[in-house]
Amino acid sequence: MRFEQLTYLVAVHESKSITLAAERTHISQPALSSAISKLEDELGVVLLKRTNSGAHLTEIGELIIIKAKEILNVVDEINSIAHGDSIELNGNISIAVEPSINITVMPDILTTFKHNHPKVNALLKVGESNNILRDVESGKADFGIILKTDEFSKSKDLNHKELFSDELVIITGNNCKILMGSTKITLEKALSMPILLYNTEYITNCGVSSVLQKYGDINVYYRVDNLEMMEKLLSQGNTIAFVPRFMANEYVKSSQIKIITLSDARLEVSVILIWLNRHHLSLVEKEFIKVIKTVCSKQM
Repeated sequence: MRFEQLTYLVAVHESKSITLAAERTHISQPALSSAISKLEDELGVVLLKRTNSGAHLTEIGELIIIKAKEILNVVDEINSIAHGDSIELNGNISIAVEPSINITVMPDILTTFKHNHPKVNALLKVGESNNILRDVESGKADFGIILKTDEFSKSKDLNHKELFSDELVIITGNNCKILMGSTKITLEKALSMPILLYNTEYITNCGVSSVLQKYGDINVYYRVDNLEMMEKLLSQGNTIAFVPRFMANEYVKSSQIKIITLSDARLEVSVILIWLNRHHLSLVEKEFIKVIKTVCSKQM
């Protein structure tokens, strides 16, 4: 039995796909399948059921994976004890983040982590919160940083850590005729105005809309997945967008955008870090989480 065989088995368990596990562990699919088959031969048991819907652990595989993760954790602890702060980490981390996080705290997270661990590659994707949920649940991303949504609350296979809380405010163009000279607006009036939503893929629900729909119907004019387009549409028309305040503060650095607050409501949102329950946190990933928590604590 070799250490890497256990690593491959855990990767298949997490992704439920031999192909995806091979991509994430950076070996060929035949090599990964061969390594697990040799482990099965050595143990004299079948660990994986290979089906059209993916690769799933057998009953004995479910028991063995618990011990496999314990072994990987112990190896990480041994490395940490042996090398302390001088340990040289390497590998890849994939993370999907909500756009408000991407343009505010993510640059600090990436540069801090890269300074501490220059040989680790962080693979970043930007998306809407509910789309990120699906990426993490399918094993496409190791972590996600999202707005806590109703869709997240329905998930039963995710761990999460609350990073900080905020509120939704409104951004619009400085030349918006409807709100000219206004700094506050009622929620009812805001919901009646043309609303721009940030969304990715061709799925119409998003985290912000799920919050707004609790208060009534919303008048959606645009759905875009590009922040530059979002800014141009806001600055050129009479549309508004609901965004977390920390993101709005970035937008008002442009002379084209202003913040409007709600006069009669506070729409609270939570920013959370998510990962799969079955995902084994490597030493690299534990260090990455430390950096995320430290940087995001500055937003509290």
